[in-house]
Amino acid sequence: MAGEPKIGGDEPAWIVRHEPAWYAVHTRSRHEQKAQQELSRKGFEVFLPQVWGWSRRRDRRKRIKKALFPGYLFVRTPLLPGVRLSIIQSKAVVRILEVRQRPVPVPERVVESVRLLVEGSSDAGPHPLVNEGKLVQVVEGPLAGAVGRVVRVRRRRLVVNVELLGRAVAATIDDAAVAPYLGE
Repeated sequence: MAGEPKIGGDEPAWIVRHEPAWYAVHTRSRHEQKAQQELSRKGFEVFLPQVWGWSRRRDRRKRIKKALFPGYLFVRTPLLPGVRLSIIQSKAVVRILEVRQRPVPVPERVVESVRLLVEGSSDAGPHPLVNEGKLVQVVEGPLAGAVGRVVRVRRRRLVVNVELLGRAVAATIDDAAVAPYLGE
């Protein structure tokens, strides 16, 4: 913005923060670990929340660590002149999340809550909002493409009524195999 006071170069004065704070950093698609390694190598404190998930490769499923927030990680740093530039010049980094072109710190308690969640739970992870009575579409398995209504939710398994050949069939399906139905 024109006319704003500058400190030590091109950084506007309102960007400079001397006390360390957490910032959400947007990474290139599927480059969270590369960004984490690169930023750590530069000396930044980096937190990449990861959870166990399933990867489907051709004919097999493999349990792997996935980013809890795909495309994002957290960096704790004072936002001094040059530091912001050092972060965004990393090859795997797209940008620091901003509001009105200003980097916004993520509250310490939020980052700690996420840290406790991923460290304390083997079942933590992003989950589509599926409740009883909700329409869902099966996205993997033999019923892939079928649309049905959730009848019951038990742990990570769903009982879904799917109409096949003019009849309703109840199928028990893993919650990762469905997505909220967005059609019609």
